[in-house]
Amino acid sequence: MRGDEKPRYAERKPAATKLPAVLTIATTDSSGGAGIPADLKTMLANDVFGECVVAGITAQNTTGVQAIAAVDHDIVGAQIDSVFDDIRPTAVKIGVIVGIESVKTVAHKLRDHQATNIVVDPVMVATSGSSLAADDTIAEEISSLFPIATVITPNIPEAQVLARMPIGNQADMETAAVQLAKDYGICVLVKGGHGVKDADDVLAFPTGAVTWFEGERIANDNTHGTGCTLSSAIASYLAQGEDLEDAVRDAKAYLSGALRANLDLGKGHGPMNHAWAMH
Repeated sequence: MRGDEKPRYAERKPAATKLPAVLTIATTDSSGGAGIPADLKTMLANDVFGECVVAGITAQNTTGVQAIAAVDHDIVGAQIDSVFDDIRPTAVKIGVIVGIESVKTVAHKLRDHQATNIVVDPVMVATSGSSLAADDTIAEEISSLFPIATVITPNIPEAQVLARMPIGNQADMETAAVQLAKDYGICVLVKGGHGVKDADDVLAFPTGAVTWFEGERIANDNTHGTGCTLSSAIASYLAQGEDLEDAVRDAKAYLSGALRANLDLGKGHGPMNHAWAMH
């Protein structure tokens, strides 16, 4: 920096002394594009204070998941207690949790602490195609985490598994979303980014009401961590007092900007630029 230049942040106004806190309970991603790193970047970019509980560790990059390991469920529970006993989160995002016992622990602890605004991203397969959750772990998530969720955010492949039906068009998306919302008594956002038409998403309520959100399909193969990013953004806006429909709408706008920035890193499905709006 030259002597006559001001530091990069010299002209920026001080941050707020109070920020809503949002907790992510998920796994690491050593490449930084998905999981906890993506969640925390998203939260920072959307004006909340991010906290994390590490529920698994992955060796992962843009080409796939090379290894995955569980964190002991007692440690997972202790992390949750530490967070709620001090900087209590206003919203919680749940991503990949490794192991049945950890899923049970997360559900138990969140009930005990009366957590609010819980966004569950039922991640089954990474963008690269690598499996991230065993069938018995997914079954446990359905039975113990779905009942406490404010909203779940499956993509089309995940919604097909959960609803036990093929999804080939927007009518199928809506049918699956409505079915899941009624079955579990929660809101369900079925994301259309994996096909069908554009990147339109549908939000279904337990009452049977639905809201569609139009989305632009952006020609970009760098989509690593899109599900993590969207769910974390939704949690961030819920923490700031937005209703669910507005939170989804704002989260989609943020995600579109991160994709449109067209960051190009890695040899496979690269990450997005989570800081696109901060430049």
